[in-house]
Amino acid sequence: MKRTIAIALAAMMALALFAACGSEPAAEETQAPSAAPELTAEERAELYANAITSARSDEDNEAYGVMKTGDEIGEMYYQLLGFTAEDAEAMAMSVSLINVKAYGIAVIKPAEGSEETVRSGLESFISSQQASFEHYLADQYEVALNAKLETLDDGTIVMVMCEGQDEVFDAIVSAIEAA
Repeated sequence: MKRTIAIALAAMMALALFAACGSEPAAEETQAPSAAPELTAEERAELYANAITSARSDEDNEAYGVMKTGDEIGEMYYQLLGFTAEDAEAMAMSVSLINVKAYGIAVIKPAEGSEETVRSGLESFISSQQASFEHYLADQYEVALNAKLETLDDGTIVMVMCEGQDEVFDAIVSAIEAA
């Protein structure tokens, strides 16, 4: 009798196992794997700041600090770059306020609806730097002329105006895309 009950239980377990194997996968199994979790504004700003720092020379890191979302950033920096703190969901920037060098790096994830404001502000900054150096310092005018401004696939806007801008730009973009 015990043996019959054990065989009956084993058969029921086998049927249950077959039923589970043959059934449709659970909803979570049918969905495509999700992308990496979205970064918070603070995490994104930290990523941007680290990308800027790692892309530059030690000398530039020492000379030009990096400010990011969450830091106390003076209004004059936003005025210089042509947008407000509210226009940026997350950002990191390193900008020279002294007009002896064409220098500015900004990595910004615009707030929703502020993409054009941020981009046009950065375009104005580049134009202003070009005008400032056109008849002043020829080498810095060349740096301003070669400034890079691009929007990445995720909506991040990257502006790089410095010596060796191509290498700095590529390093920043690579760091952001690797995250």
